[in-house]
Amino acid sequence: MEMNRDMALKKVLHYCAYQDRCVQEVRTKLDTFGIASSDKEQIMKVLVEEGYIDDERFASTFVRSKIHLKKWGVNKIRMSLKMKGISDEIIGNALSEIDPEIYRSELMKVLEAKKINETDPYKRKAKLAQYAIQKGYEPGLVWDAIHQYYK
Repeated sequence: MEMNRDMALKKVLHYCAYQDRCVQEVRTKLDTFGIASSDKEQIMKVLVEEGYIDDERFASTFVRSKIHLKKWGVNKIRMSLKMKGISDEIIGNALSEIDPEIYRSELMKVLEAKKINETDPYKRKAKLAQYAIQKGYEPGLVWDAIHQYYK
């Protein structure tokens, strides 16, 4: 679908106002509009200058929402942000904002909520650990939490 720069700007402004977006997401969206590269760059410049896109703000919001809503661990969050083209420095800054106590309590909620039909306590712990590690939690932290939860 061909469109002019003003139409594309209007559409992408709505796209950015709906929720926080990173630079890569906006570039991908602009690619679907079929506009010239020079127009894309002008639109990106406007969006950055006006504060519609900011990778640091995006990363901070992403980290908070994934921990509290999706119950993801740091490893999964880090990989997701890397896939969105966020720099390692910005990822590190966003992850450093995590309160360790809240993070640990979210891990405990994940472990408590998981229902595993296993009578052997060793297999049960292993399955529980595997589940939490798949959600992105660090293996050492998972095992510490499991040992604390199942004394």
